[in-house]
Amino acid sequence: MVAIVVATHGELSSALIQAAEMITGPADGVYSVPLLPGESPETYSDKLAALLDRLQGQHVLILLDLFGGTPYNVAARYVLRENTECVTGANLPMLLELLLSRDHVPFSELARSITQIGSESIRNLGPMLRK
Repeated sequence: MVAIVVATHGELSSALIQAAEMITGPADGVYSVPLLPGESPETYSDKLAALLDRLQGQHVLILLDLFGGTPYNVAARYVLRENTECVTGANLPMLLELLLSRDHVPFSELARSITQIGSESIRNLGPMLRK
């Protein structure tokens, strides 16, 4: 099973996981790593490193909220590690896709798949509904 690490600013990571589990039910192998207010990049790095060290040897997909933010900067160090991928722009459709497909989609395709789902899930409803 692919381990999913949701790494975000504040409690967004926990909220995304809770929302996804409302739809899919409880999920194993999903971890929240929030960057808390006032937490230093060094402390956050230690927190993420401790989790990733426990998961070493597994396939790990790190879902990040913001390209260039502290969670991204810390997680990017691990993308060179074998069996680790990082994807930014976390949203609920991406996490749902991960939860529902991680057991049957090859790990090498998961990052591409959720990037596409995340992008396709963004819509401007006004023009669509005014047609």
